Amino acid sequence: MAMMKKHPLLKVELTSTVKWSARDTAEFRRWLQLSSVVWTKLLKQGLLPAAQFSHVKVFHLSVLVCGDQRMRNLNSEFRNKNSVTDVLSFPEHQDLRHTKLAVGPAVLLGDLAICHPQAKKQAKEFSIGYWDEFIHLLFHGIIHLVGYDHELSRKEERLMEKWEGEAIRLLSEAKKRGRTPAPTKRKSIKVSRP
Repeated sequence: MAMMKKHPLLKVELTSTVKWSARDTAEFRRWLQLSSVVWTKLLKQGLLPAAQFSHVKVFHLSVLVCGDQRMRNLNSEFRNKNSVTDVLSFPEHQDLRHTKLAVGPAVLLGDLAICHPQAKKQAKEFSIGYWDEFIHLLFHGIIHLVGYDHELSRKEERLMEKWEGEAIRLLSEAKKRGRTPAPTKRKSIKVSRP
């Protein structure tokens, strides 16, 4: 799948506080390659203003995969909600959609926290695979990082649903075509434990 290697537009640093096997990490890499292709297509469709970001060569983000208690603590500390949630977004920029920034060839999107037990639970509830749910949460978080927020208004909620739906459609389309890449030893993903 040489085509997948042409899309290093999304680079992720992964940190996990839950036990992930080498197989889990390899699977994450496979899905991330596919996600980078989807990210590229979403940008071409207008997720962000093309004129401002057309010269960007790479978008960076960090992802923390954690358990329920860590997620509860983060949600409590940053949102004053003493409950577990599935994904939290911590954007580097307030709103990449509307703010004109002088950006270079690399843009830091921000940080995401994804709750592993919640992703497993929701995958079971929706009768989908864990990685399908994980990547859905990843894109939900990324869409927040660029400035969309479903909690602001019904209009914003519809916009987020549109972009999430398009991301899922593009992922499903790529999977149906058998374009899920084989695991690679790409250096774009660092896995560390805090």
